[in-house]
Amino acid sequence: MSRSALLVALALFIGVPTHALAADVLGYVDMQKVLEESKLGKRLQDQLREEFEPRGQEMAAEEQEIRKLQQSLERDGPLMSADQVSKQEADVQKRIAAFQEKANGIQQEIMKVQQAKSREIIGPARDSISAVAKKNKIGMVVEPGMSGVLYLDEKLDLTAEVIKHLDANTK
Repeated sequence: MSRSALLVALALFIGVPTHALAADVLGYVDMQKVLEESKLGKRLQDQLREEFEPRGQEMAAEEQEIRKLQQSLERDGPLMSADQVSKQEADVQKRIAAFQEKANGIQQEIMKVQQAKSREIIGPARDSISAVAKKNKIGMVVEPGMSGVLYLDEKLDLTAEVIKHLDANTK
């Protein structure tokens, strides 16, 4: 089977329009790597860390406090009256429920902020991918984790060039 026929078969298999194969050249970009290694991606990650790390430390301290209460109850429970034990157990359960509610809220907030930050890099990254693909006369660029892609030769990797272009063209 010729290379062209193989690319057309692959495109049909993964649902890519055959006109995308006009240049008969394929490349790929690891978007996770672009997000992690580009200057813009690193800056956005630092912003996330700066915003949420203090809350994470606060949550870790709260979790530690709850564990201490549980250990204290286990240790001192046999010496306490049944009424005292049930009161402390109820207190621990309330703190656990409040902790979980707060953790879920923070998790949802992190997801929203991550999505917003992702949008800040996706546009410039796509522009860089397009520029690199056009410069290299590439007809189709895929992502390695894309469904249906089982193997890609490392020679087709455009990730480093895309990161370099993105870094040069973003603040």
